[in-house]
Order: sequence, then C-alpha cells, then structure tokens
Amino acid sequence: MKISKLALCCALLLPFSASAGQQYYEARSDAMGGAGVASSNREGAAFINPALLALHAPKFNDFVLLLPVLGADGADKDQMVDKFDDLEASYDGLDAAISAGDAAAIDSFRVELIGDLESLKGNTAYVSAGIGASVVIPNQKVPMAVFYKSYIDAIGVAVVEQSDIDELTALDPNNPPEISDLDSQGAVIAGAVSDFGVALSFPLSIVNMPVMVGVSPKLQRIDTYNYVVSANNFDSSDFNDSKYRNDETTFNLDIGVAMEPVEGLVLGLSGRNLISKDVETVEAQGRRFTYQVEPLFTAGVAYDWDKLTFTSDIDLNSHKRFDEIGGTQYWRLGGEMRATDWLALRLGYRHDMKDNTSNIYSLGTGFAIGQVFYLDLTGMVGSDDAIGGVLQTSYHF
Repeated sequence: MKISKLALCCALLLPFSASAGQQYYEARSDAMGGAGVASSNREGAAFINPALLALHAPKFNDFVLLLPVLGADGADKDQMVDKFDDLEASYDGLDAAISAGDAAAIDSFRVELIGDLESLKGNTAYVSAGIGASVVIPNQKVPMAVFYKSYIDAIGVAVVEQSDIDELTALDPNNPPEISDLDSQGAVIAGAVSDFGVALSFPLSIVNMPVMVGVSPKLQRIDTYNYVVSANNFDSSDFNDSKYRNDETTFNLDIGVAMEPVEGLVLGLSGRNLISKDVETVEAQGRRFTYQVEPLFTAGVAYDWDKLTFTSDIDLNSHKRFDEIGGTQYWRLGGEMRATDWLALRLGYRHDMKDNTSNIYSLGTGFAIGQVFYLDLTGMVGSDDAIGGVLQTSYHF
C-alpha cells in the first residue's frame, strides 16, 4: 500500500497535457483564445473584467440576459476510461471463471487482464466543464450585472502496480487462488468553484481619457473531490459521490480597470479571486490533495475597427489549481470579424508559457436573430487529442 500511495503521488506530479485556460466559459472570449480583459462584450464582462460594463454603457440602454453559457473541454488521448471498462469486464470474467472452476476461461481472462493492466500504464485524462448566467442592468452612472458561474477541473490517473501483473502471470489456472481487489488504482482528483455575485462598474475620466473601474464582490463555494479505488472498481462517474467530496463557502472579490487612450484602443487589467483560499480534499487511500483558489492578474489590449477586433491577454502571474500539480500562465490572442450585422466570425490561440498544458486553437461564430436573440458557438482543439466547445444564448430587451 505504501508503494501504491507513492506511485499515485508521483503520477499526479507529472505535467498534464491540458487544463482549461480560465475559471469560466464565455463563447465569444473562448473563440478568441480566451482573450477578453480588454475586449469582452457586456454579456461576459462580469466574468472577465467588470470595468468593461462602463465602457459599453453609453452605447446601449437595454437589458441583457445571458442564459445559459455551457462549456466543456477535455482530453483522453489514451482512452483511459474505455480501458478501465475493459479491465473491469476482464476482472469480472476471471472471477466468474474461478468460481465455476473453468481452467480454460481462467487462463483466457487472466491473459486479458494482464493486457488491460499493461495498456493502462501511465494513462491520464482530464475534463473541465462550466455553466454560467448573467443579467446586465443598464445604468449610465453605475452599470452593473448580476452573475453566476460554476466551473470544475477533473484529472484522472491510472496507477498500475507490477505486483498485480506478476501475480496474474504466476496464476495456475488449474489451482487458482480466490480473487481479491487489485493493488492497481484508478483516481479522479477534482476541484470546483461556484460564484454568485454582483459586478459594479464606475466610469471616470483622467485628462479627458475614459477610465473605468470595476469591482465584483461574490459569494464563493469551493468543492474538492478525491476518488481513489482499486482499478477493478473504478467508474469515473462515481467521483462526485458525497463521500469523496469536501466543500467550503467563503467570500471573494474580483476587480478590473479599463481605459481608452484613443478611440478604438482599449487597455485592460483584471484581478480575479483576490482572497486566497486552500481547501483540502477528503482522505482517500491515505492521501489528501490541496485545491487552491488564488489571485490571477491578467493584462489585455484590444483594438476595434468598424468590422474588426483584435485582442490579446497575458497572465501576469502563474496559477495553480492543485498544490501537487504544476501551474499555468497563459498568453491569449484572437480576433473577430463582423461580416454582417447578424454574423460574426472569430479565431483564437492560447499558449501556456509554463509549457504544462496544450496549445489550444479556437474557432467560433455568433448569430443575431433579429434584435433580441443571440446565439454564440465555439469549438476548441489542441495537442494530445484535446477538444472542447462552448454554447451560449443571450437575450436583449
């Protein structure tokens, strides 16, 4: 068991080939590589940079309801989940064959189970998912939005013990021992953050230059998950069972600044989760992990022409989710072309300057149906078979 714990710890210290680039999903921003600190529209400003609400306020006098935004991305380049299903089938087959005293079946399932264990060595997978909603309330003096967003990161790991393979190799089909749980393990380590808050934006002016300041006080719930079981009992959908979960509710704060030194050029700065918080997982197989919510500061620039927008963001500090796993620090780049009054096309790229995650390419589009209904779609692809998508609808009235 000590060896198993050590192997699990070492596996989780390896760099993972993907993890989502920010703590929210928003279709327009994600389509432009995740950049939005200087370029977000009203719908996404509460998620990204609350100061931008005041930037847009003079141009609009309508309410906006963003409901819902749904996003997910993940990578299972090793087909780890399917391999665990195959392993469970082989294990159950071996158990049944031993109970029936069928030597030929025992030998067949023994060989299959060895192959399943070999194929799982070094396998990892990840998935991130999120939902969100916001209501933008028009107000020239103090533009504001009420928002909700929830976001989860989950990492799956297979830890194969050589002792299982050795024992199965030495198993005598004619005189088999009673089968027991494998020493090899499957694990899912996850953390989720849910925010409910109000974004407030204050328009100012410095030497006739528009300057906006935003603040978002929010109630925050943090959930952690630590699911570690024998490989023959692994089911990835079980990770969110209450016995594997720990949670804590706290208060947090986002801030933002935006300025427009010349018409069309916007500079932005955001700080999210200014109050640091560490939440430990429950103990599983003698091991705990620490999920971190810590400040992330991002600077952005955007230039807006009549039909084109170009934008770029850069994280000013690295960001870690789990204390045991390497951090990320992203550079994001993207653009939008408004082909017509009702159609927009977007393209983006995201690069982790820490080289701990995949480079992600994104493509998206936005449709306006009349003056009321908007539909935005985004697709994302990257190395190691990373894939994702975002869908959102919004209503203007």
